[in-house]
Amino acid sequence: MEHLQSLFERQQSMLHAVPTAAERRDQLQGLWNAVLAHEDALIEALAADLGKPREEVHLQEIYPLKAEIMHARRHLRGWMAPRPVDTGLAMLGTRSFVQANPKGHVLIISPWNFPVILTLRPLVSALAAGNRVIVKPSEHTPETSKVLASIVSDALPEEHVTVVQGGPEVSAFLTSLPFQHICFTGGTNIGKKVMKAAADNLASVTLELGGKSPAVLDATAHLADATRRMAWGKCLNNGQVCIAPDYALVEESISEPFITAMKARLAEMYGDEEATQLTSVQRSHIVNDHHFQRVVGLIEDAVAKGAHVAHGGTWDKETRRIAPTILENVTLDMKVMQEEIFGPVLPVMTWREPQEVQRIVHANPHPLAMYFFSKNGPQIAEWMRTIPAGTTGINEVVLHVANPNLPFGGIQTSGMGRTNGLAGFEAFSNMRSVLKQTSRFNVLPLTFPPFNGLSLSLARVVQRWL
Repeated sequence: MEHLQSLFERQQSMLHAVPTAAERRDQLQGLWNAVLAHEDALIEALAADLGKPREEVHLQEIYPLKAEIMHARRHLRGWMAPRPVDTGLAMLGTRSFVQANPKGHVLIISPWNFPVILTLRPLVSALAAGNRVIVKPSEHTPETSKVLASIVSDALPEEHVTVVQGGPEVSAFLTSLPFQHICFTGGTNIGKKVMKAAADNLASVTLELGGKSPAVLDATAHLADATRRMAWGKCLNNGQVCIAPDYALVEESISEPFITAMKARLAEMYGDEEATQLTSVQRSHIVNDHHFQRVVGLIEDAVAKGAHVAHGGTWDKETRRIAPTILENVTLDMKVMQEEIFGPVLPVMTWREPQEVQRIVHANPHPLAMYFFSKNGPQIAEWMRTIPAGTTGINEVVLHVANPNLPFGGIQTSGMGRTNGLAGFEAFSNMRSVLKQTSRFNVLPLTFPPFNGLSLSLARVVQRWL
């Protein structure tokens, strides 16, 4: 690990050279230019690693990255500018503001499911904030990681940003180094290890983790519209999406129409026959054998405990493809309801009273996202008031993550901190509080020792009136 230590120290030695707004904007433009230059290589790498369709690469990886970069370049000078805040009358003669400074030296560890956007979007925020960065992409998408390394090396000098490849031992070593901030996207268990390592150096963290993200449908939902979005969100990247609708909570009176409509939407998207849906190249494949066997195991465990396969339930080990699968008669003791699925499997549970939704969600890991399909505004508001979640979609799924104006992140087991746009810039910044004297003539010195009767009178005036 000597080369990693040396790289870390070289970047550390440059922390005093904080880039200007113009230099940061040039860095971001250079990053985007490098992405465009390697676009075909990215498409080929993602097809090799995940079987991603070309259209999905453009829509879910490259386009949102462009939106993030353009948004940051457009707003960067405003984000960097001192932000005035009110100063009370008791401090007459001063003014207050907040100044964004770089955290300094940051580490980004990214996942395999969306290896372009989930690697380069936090890098955009880190560069916008003026940091030096080491990026560790996932070893589970090796071809894409190679292209990412080429993109970054073409765009920026190693002293500013570099990509380091390797397995868990590399991540463990990097997290032991005294970075000022660590941004990790991945599973909850690994996130806990990252947080413990960061604590040794008192480094701040942004953790984008997993969780069980429910989709709640009541009898007022527009089923054709809701199921079209549910089918897309569940099968996007073959279900390997941290904010995919993980399970459906459907009001009992519409459970059968819901499943019928879901089958129709899947047929529209991936073919009329379930065998065709299994082999459809419109969906990615599962990333590796370990995750394939894990998802298959969730289906088998649910069926063994009494769940009914309403649709799908087939798979092909050779191609690591699993057909879009809907499970009925699901209970909370099944593994499919106890861990994030990360595959094209939708368990369906029913409810009669709105309070049952709260009970079921609270029995599962904290939602990174929560979705409501309903026309009942007051009921949605009540669920949102009583059921915490990192993010929420109302009559929509997944799209909120693509809006750079919306902070993105989880709660507790689904993460901490926020990314995207201004929130990402602030996560990689030290928001420095500043109070500046604007006049030597103010009442403050009258309150300094030695105290006398006037001091006491002033203190009482301040306490009562200011």
